[in-house]
Formats: sequence, structure tokens, C-alpha cells
Amino acid sequence: MNLIRYPWKKTALNRLILSFICILLPIYVLSMIIYNWGIRTLQEEISKSMASQVSQYASDLEKEFSRIQALQYDCLTDDNLNALAAIPGSMNDIEKVQRILNLQTRLNAIKNSSVYIQEVHAYIPSVQKDISATSVSTLDKEEFDRFLSVPISSDAQVFKVNGSLNMVAAYPYLLPSSKREPIVILAIELSAGKLRNALDGMRNSPEEGLLFDTTPITISTNPDAAFNEAIAARIHHDPAASNARSVKLDGHRYLTVHTASPFFDGTLIKYVPEKAVFQPLQKFRSWFVLLAAVSLAIILFYSLYVYKYIHKPLDRLVKAFRKVEFGDVEVQIAHSNQDEFQYIYRRFNAMLGNLKSLIDQVYKQQILMQKAELKQLQSQINPHFLYNSFFILNTMARLGDYEQLERFTNQLGEYFQFVTRSSADEVPLAKEASHAKVYAEIQGMRFYNRVDVDFEELPAGWGHVMVPRLILQPLIENAFEHGLERKAANGLLGIRFEKKDDLLLIRVEDNGDEIDDGTIETLNRLLDSEEPTETTGLLNIHQRIRLKFGPPSGLRFERNERGGLTVTVTIHWDERG
Repeated sequence: MNLIRYPWKKTALNRLILSFICILLPIYVLSMIIYNWGIRTLQEEISKSMASQVSQYASDLEKEFSRIQALQYDCLTDDNLNALAAIPGSMNDIEKVQRILNLQTRLNAIKNSSVYIQEVHAYIPSVQKDISATSVSTLDKEEFDRFLSVPISSDAQVFKVNGSLNMVAAYPYLLPSSKREPIVILAIELSAGKLRNALDGMRNSPEEGLLFDTTPITISTNPDAAFNEAIAARIHHDPAASNARSVKLDGHRYLTVHTASPFFDGTLIKYVPEKAVFQPLQKFRSWFVLLAAVSLAIILFYSLYVYKYIHKPLDRLVKAFRKVEFGDVEVQIAHSNQDEFQYIYRRFNAMLGNLKSLIDQVYKQQILMQKAELKQLQSQINPHFLYNSFFILNTMARLGDYEQLERFTNQLGEYFQFVTRSSADEVPLAKEASHAKVYAEIQGMRFYNRVDVDFEELPAGWGHVMVPRLILQPLIENAFEHGLERKAANGLLGIRFEKKDDLLLIRVEDNGDEIDDGTIETLNRLLDSEEPTETTGLLNIHQRIRLKFGPPSGLRFERNERGGLTVTVTIHWDERG
């Protein structure tokens, strides 16, 4: 439709776009720019400061432990240590004791030289002694071998032995490929508690945390081992990334910086919650509050504007559509403003007028078609059945079976009364089942001693369900004609009733063998097809059931366990109405 033909002053769509572009969009863009700039600048400055601090902390620790290492290597040249390790056989017991005491004095001096030293051990295989700063014990061969396996030639100077941090030196200095054992190993055990106290002293605020990860030993100011493990894993996950990054743990974000220390073979990590970092942004709070208040006022004004010019017309249109959904095609809606809604309302009203006309035409055509098909079905049933009934009456009269003759004529009367007298297209299920049962009993007399009929009673509570007329009797007739008519004996016909959730299932079963699997498949495909085709009696039943109850109602064919055909009538029925 060409819009030039409708000279609207302002369209609703134009007003919506103009309001958004001119009012809301600049405000929120400016807000985001200011906020992101502040966050980014603060994060960069804090990250640089933290990175500088962590680097300085790591450097100070390495200097301290380098000093301790120098004392350790100097101790390897101690005369008492070398005498005990190299020439123990040249000394008597008193001299050995004196040398050990002198060595302990030297080891104790090393121990007291730094708060980070827990203990100093000299392992001397020649005298089978483990001499520490405070005690002398017999050399533990397994413990000595563990220290012997330390890669002394590696870059790292601090190693994990016996679950603690140690600085290890051996004499003579051996290559890893050498099979010769050293004559002495000097091990300085470091204090994890003192290291933790040192890390705690490096914090600038209570929110900050430091983590010294020398796997498998982790020293941290945070006692939560799971948290320490998680944050270390996030840092080690991408070692090539920047040493300053933001990580998210347990729903909280942290700014982290780290530096690697080859001396300790570990990583020093410092982290601080972002919410603590961004406290300097509080000075911008008043600006943001003002901006939020202005934005809220604009949004309220905009909302009232949208409600009046867009929401109310749309709501009126939706309510009109809902009335149409419930079958009210008389609804008409009007709109005074000259905009898109006025055009939509006019087209809606015109559409309902056309729809009403089409409904009347289609409904009348559908009713006429159903009645024509029903009359045709009745005319197909009556002559065929009437001929067989006359033959049965003739046989009973000729044989003088007056009791059966009376019963048969009563049943025949009930049958034709149902077929011919009632013009209703729908009947209660109880009447439809009663008619089908009469028909089955009549056919049972016709096929006496050849076919047994088992017609179950209709379950209570089903009788009032309104169903299309003549949907069961043609199925029974089909079972006799195509499945049981040629049975010389032992023919079976069963009519079963079953309820599954909101589905009523009526099954007509026989043990005939006239129909093959290909024919059954063709019948089901014909029922499922939406293409126009010739309407047979069974297809007529299927269509009328579907028209009344909708999917998944209708007919379905399948072979039963007796080898015959089962036709299942499915009725979608909600007991709640």
C-alpha cells in the first residue's frame, strides 16, 4: 500500500524511532562511555601498582634466600664438616664429638641468620649421622636418598622434599649423570609459617590476598585451600597471557597480578576483589544518581507516550483478535487518530466481514457434504443388509424356529428404526454402541456356528459422549464382509472398550485372514493423506470423527495377535468438559 495516499501527521513508528534516537540513546551511550572509561583507567592503574609491588616482593625474597644460599655453600667448606665427611677414621670418638659440636654451632648460626629457616641438617654417610642445629640422630637412608634425588643442577634453588621447602647443597658437586654419591648433603628446611607471615605483611589492605604457589606446596594468606587451588589453576591455565588479568571465581571477579620465580620454581600471585578496587569511583556516584534520575523521568514520560499511542491501540487490537478466536466475528474496532492503527483497524474490520461470509459458505457446504455422504452411506448399507435379512427370515420360517424368528424380527426392527427414523448427525455413544450390538447379534445369527461374537459392555460414564452417527456398525459389517464371511468355523469377532488418559479407544477385532499387510498399510496411508481422494465408507467415518473431535482422533488399522484385522476408533475426550 502506498503511504502517500494516507497523509498522517505523525506515524506511531516515526514517533517511536524519534523518541529513542533523540532522548534515550545519547543518555545511555554517554553513561556507558563514562562508566567504562573510569573502570578501565582505574583497573590499569591498580594493575600496574600491584604488578610493581609483586615484582618487588619476589625480588626481595630471592635476595634474602640468595644470602641464605651463600651461607649454605660457605658451610660446605667448614673444616669440621669436611673432617667428619672425608676422614672420619683418623679421629677418635672424643675428637668426633668435638667436631660434631663445632659443626652444630655453625649450623645453629645459619639457622638464626633468617626467620625463614626452620632447621638446618647435615647428612654425613661416612659417620651415619644426621646432624642438625639442635640434635644429632642416626642417618635415615631413605631420607638421604630423597635428598640425593633432588636435581641440584636445575635452575631452581628451592625444592620440595618430605612435603616441605628445602634448599639443598651437596659436596662434591655432582652431575646428574654421575653415579658417585656425595660425601655430605647440607639441607636448609624453610618455614612455611614464616613465609605466610611475610606474605601477610605485604598486603596493603585486608581485601588483598597473596599466594605463593610452589606446587605441591601452596603458601597463602587465605586459609581456603579450594579457593587457592582455583585461583592458581586460572593463572597457570594460560601462562602466556599478561601477568595482570581479571578472573571470576564463585561469582566474584578479582584483579590478579603474578610473577614467576625460577629461584623458587613457583609463582607469586596477588589478588584483590574488583568491588574493593572500584571504591574510588564512589565520587562519581552523585553524577550517576543524577543521570539515573533524569533517565527515569525520561523513561516515565516515554512509557506514558508509548502506552497512549502504541500500547492501548495494540491492546484493543489483541482483545478484538481474542474475541474472534472464541467465535465472535461481529466485533468491530474504531480509531480516531490518523495513523497506521486506523488503517489496520479498517482492514481488520473488512477482513472480519469477508471471514464471516466465507464461514457461512464453507459451513453450509460442509454440512451439506456430510449429510450427502451420510445418506449415501446409509443407502449403501440398507439394500445389502436387507437382502441378507430376508434370507434369514425365510430360513427361520421354513424351519419353524419361531422363537428365534421373533427375536430376529425385533432386532431387525430396532436396527432399521435407528438407521431410518433419526435424522440427527450425532447421537450418544450409548445409542451408537447399542445399535452396533444389535447389528452384531443379527450377523451372529446369520453366521450361526461359524462366528462367535464377543461384544463388551460399554463402560460406565461413556454413554453420554456425543459421537457422529453410524461409526461402529460399518466397521462390524466390514469385519464380516472382508474377514469372517469365508470362515467355515471358529470365526471370532470382538468389540472392546478402553480408556487411556483423555482418549477413548474402541477396538473391532476379527481373526480373518483375507486382508494382507500391504492392504493394511495402504488403508492407513489413505487415512493420513491430505490429498483429495474418493470418499469410501471407512474414510467417511474417519473424517467425521476427526471433524468432531480433531487430531489424534480417527481410525487406525493393524494386524492383531490372532492374525486378523483390528480397527481402532480413537476419540479425544476430556472428562472435564
